Amino acid sequence: MAVLLILLIVGYCAWAWDEGPNRFPAPAMTVALRAERIAIDPAGVAPLRLVGAWRLTADDRRFGGLSALATDRGRLLAMSDSGVAFRFSPPGLGDGRVAIADVGDGPGSPLLKQNRDSESLARDPYGRGWWVGYEGRNTVWLYDRGFRRRLGSIEFGKKRWPRNVGIEAMLADRGHLILLPEGGGELVDVAQGQARPSPLRGTDSRISDTVRLPDGTVLVLLREVGLSGFRTALGVLTKDDGGWTITRRVPLDLGPFANAEGLAVQPLGQGATRLWVVTDDNFQPPLTTMLFALDLPPGGWPGKN
Repeated sequence: MAVLLILLIVGYCAWAWDEGPNRFPAPAMTVALRAERIAIDPAGVAPLRLVGAWRLTADDRRFGGLSALATDRGRLLAMSDSGVAFRFSPPGLGDGRVAIADVGDGPGSPLLKQNRDSESLARDPYGRGWWVGYEGRNTVWLYDRGFRRRLGSIEFGKKRWPRNVGIEAMLADRGHLILLPEGGGELVDVAQGQARPSPLRGTDSRISDTVRLPDGTVLVLLREVGLSGFRTALGVLTKDDGGWTITRRVPLDLGPFANAEGLAVQPLGQGATRLWVVTDDNFQPPLTTMLFALDLPPGGWPGKN
């Protein structure tokens, strides 16, 4: 019954996606962030080490829908799938508050969620601010550090990807934007004003996010939903003569209601690396906003081919 409920929720959200007005911009606020520890089996994420798992709540109707994640000066930066940015310290650190701000500009009317379906986030390698990918509009925008002003954008056209399978993950390197559509099957390298698609293999699951580890390894967050609920895994993105492939997967048992959509990396010093995974609650219970901290084992990424 619980799994059937998940499927109904996912189906309902897909149906309601175009309805509107369904987005309500509000002034920037800083409110208390509650982080309730939750229990998961550490063996379910091995050989990664479980540092902690929390359920996050805040007294602002905009908090939720977290679909992209990054680290920024020791804090976590999350983006919702309706164009809202959240900045907060990891649980147990900082002041226990979250700064909430609507992105100052974006594609289309700000009253329609489908126009502000921000699903991917990447730091600009030139220090100008942040790249945000809007899945519903097939476009990426460059903002200043506070998301107040657009500095540039790249349009791919409404018909480039079908609804709900567009840009879901993004990496920004000097001179390149690497885009991963949620539906898989291809990787798009944007350089010098040209978008060059390449085949992507190993994507039987939906792509949720991607990060580059300090040693250069690129991880991809993978997610699918079935009769047993949500299933999550991390895999390595590698390039070969035929295009790109996702290999060396490590399954993550985060629970059947863990709709994992955001992934961030945090170097800890002395070669240690922490991964942060956040879930999207879709603003529909029983899904909730959960945050997981996972440390890589010594020696780097453990996944096997």
